[in-house]
Amino acid sequence: MNAITGQIQNFIEDLRGAGISVSPGSVEECYRSLILTEWSSEAVFYTILFCTLLKESAFIAIFQEIYNRHFHYFKINQPESEEEFRRLNAINFNIIGFGQANSGKKSDQEGQKNNNHQSYQRQVDSKNHYKDLFALDFYTATYSASVEDIRKMEQLIPLLGKRMASKMIIKKRRHQTGNFDFRRTIRSSMSTGGVPMEILVRKKVREKPVIFALCDVSWSCLHFSYFSLSLVYLLEKFYRQARSFAFIDETDEITSIIKRESHSHLRPKVLTEANVCGNSGYTNYGQSLSSFYNQYGKDLSHKSYVLIFGDARTNWFGTNPYVLKDIQRRVKRVYWFNPEPKDEWGSGDSEILIYKKYCTRVFECCNLGQLAQAISDIV
Repeated sequence: MNAITGQIQNFIEDLRGAGISVSPGSVEECYRSLILTEWSSEAVFYTILFCTLLKESAFIAIFQEIYNRHFHYFKINQPESEEEFRRLNAINFNIIGFGQANSGKKSDQEGQKNNNHQSYQRQVDSKNHYKDLFALDFYTATYSASVEDIRKMEQLIPLLGKRMASKMIIKKRRHQTGNFDFRRTIRSSMSTGGVPMEILVRKKVREKPVIFALCDVSWSCLHFSYFSLSLVYLLEKFYRQARSFAFIDETDEITSIIKRESHSHLRPKVLTEANVCGNSGYTNYGQSLSSFYNQYGKDLSHKSYVLIFGDARTNWFGTNPYVLKDIQRRVKRVYWFNPEPKDEWGSGDSEILIYKKYCTRVFECCNLGQLAQAISDIV
């Protein structure tokens, strides 16, 4: 174990020693986030540790003090390998007394949320990895897939965007064929003695919508939201305008980040530059919807489509459905894209059935294939 992994382990132990509860689920989130991001910058490194290991705002000062003790003058380098972090993760479980059989027990609310998704993890032959990445469900990608598989999924995004664009162009042409215009055809035929030399049609004009995309960027929806944002922006020519927003328990606009960064660099940039964590640090849909509406509700209009990407798992916080109702009244369409299977909707802290009442349509988007089809259907 090299210096950086040893420092991380000691840091976690000192947090616990200072009375900060760091659950196995939080440690797992931390290690996997470090695996999946470029964190040679200390700002990114600090943000990952802060967002994954600290769950109570009351301990921020203690967290920062312990962080400075361990890392302030410490040179931060990239991890030596994914296997090293997986080994460190296993060591951590053993230290705090959790065997493999009990590793699913989390002490905090975010851990309870993660438990709801363990049933989606698929067993695969390690020699083959995941053969069909279009059908790989997002929760498996988040909790079980290797970095190699995630990178391969990212490489599929441009190809998938081209396929979606082709289908949407065909769909658009079909809708623009128009209907027979009887009156114009008869009027035109008067110049030829009443013989209709040209059949005229009424052309359908479909106005391009203004897109407002709201994405849950908490750990459980990590890959789902970033893949969704990437696909939305690859289809930007089909919209009048596209604006994006990220949230955990606060909402912040990230349109400028999306426009300047490639899809593979979105995660660390959103974590470090967007104000998505409020007082609790837990996913809070009610608070996030309110935050969005209070800040940006004035920009909504009858030309707007609001797209929400997330599982609607509220950590038992208030849902504030009336906010979504107000949003629905001001816009043309509200679409919700949920990465959970339909048979899990409404279970535990899932409040999607409440929000569904104020949506034009709710899509089941468990994998890239379903996500691409759903986004193609709305325009």
